[in-house]
Amino acid sequence: MSTIVAELLMVLIVIIMSATAFIWAVPVFQSTTSGDNSNLAFQEHFQTITGSFASFVASIPETVQSSPGPFTPYQTCSASSPVTSPTSANIFVPVNEVCSITESVGSVYASPGGNLTVVGATINGDLYGDNSLAVNLSNVHVVGWTHMSNVQNVVIVGSFLNTSGNMSHCTDACGSAMYEGGRGLFTMVNTIVTGQVESEVSHYATVTGNTISGRLEVESADFGQIANNHIGGVLDLDQNGVIVISGNTVSGNLLYGTNGWCSTGFNTISGSTSGSCVGNLSVDILNTGDIPVKLVTIYVSNAPLAGGLSWSLLSGKQVQCGNVLASTCTILPIIIPVGEMARITMGWTPPSTTYPLPWNYIYFTFVSRYLNFVDGYLYFTYGLGVQVPSRLENRVCPPCI
Repeated sequence: MSTIVAELLMVLIVIIMSATAFIWAVPVFQSTTSGDNSNLAFQEHFQTITGSFASFVASIPETVQSSPGPFTPYQTCSASSPVTSPTSANIFVPVNEVCSITESVGSVYASPGGNLTVVGATINGDLYGDNSLAVNLSNVHVVGWTHMSNVQNVVIVGSFLNTSGNMSHCTDACGSAMYEGGRGLFTMVNTIVTGQVESEVSHYATVTGNTISGRLEVESADFGQIANNHIGGVLDLDQNGVIVISGNTVSGNLLYGTNGWCSTGFNTISGSTSGSCVGNLSVDILNTGDIPVKLVTIYVSNAPLAGGLSWSLLSGKQVQCGNVLASTCTILPIIIPVGEMARITMGWTPPSTTYPLPWNYIYFTFVSRYLNFVDGYLYFTYGLGVQVPSRLENRVCPPCI
């Protein structure tokens, strides 16, 4: 009797262990094949080969204004002699010196190589940077004109420019509150400006979250990002290499000139718009699998593609475009035969919300009918970051993060 019971127990244990193994194996198998019982997801393989986004786009040169020069008489500011007490004197930053100002002063001039930082102070006059290394303003009131000539790094945050409202200064147009020119970095964030702002020939020009009563001009920048500003006059964008305009409210006209790569979206323009803003990105995808690839969804910057679409096979063969054959197709799905490579060109619209600064790349994702996906980064100036093979979709799209 005990022998029979023991045998029954052994059979029961085997059944339980088998059931346990079966229950453990099924979810793993299903998650791997994504419900594809014919294993087509495993036969489908594709990868990015090349990609471009504004690669080798150059800005058009522009003459930079020279500095008006130092103010006299003056008080010298240096690392050993910062300005920590209020003074009506003009301030002079010597060549290659470091100057810190935390109290009210007269006009300020930073010499070539000088490094000027002003925090929480009022400049009761004009501010000039002359081939300086850096000029940093944080919560600063500048009563007069701000003129930056060939300064390597200009950063203005939470400040107030031309509080006197003096409109007598003229650059490309009169009413200038600030002029900035030269192949450096220019960043202006959350600043209130009475008058016009002109930025020319910057390497990176980032202008975001500002209120500018007059005209804003960004010209001949290698890269310009104009986002979430309130502009009382004209927004003038010309001769830039790459320019992105998003979320701005413009009371005047919007002028697009000769920009190498341009993308715009979510702006409110009260006046007219002249010129055009065109910016595309391109990715080449190769089918390395055993079955045709059908790409059914595209995400750019973690959002469904909102811009235009155009794709073709690099072999020159016709593609299946909906119900017809064509050399180029402008709709989804993208069907890539085995061994063929497709060039996919997309228009990019900047997102409606603020995106990371400085912005210098675009993230993309292509998803197939079998939930395989390939993603990657297109970088300004050199294109695709790395070649990436497809893998099974294991994220939620959107936002595909």
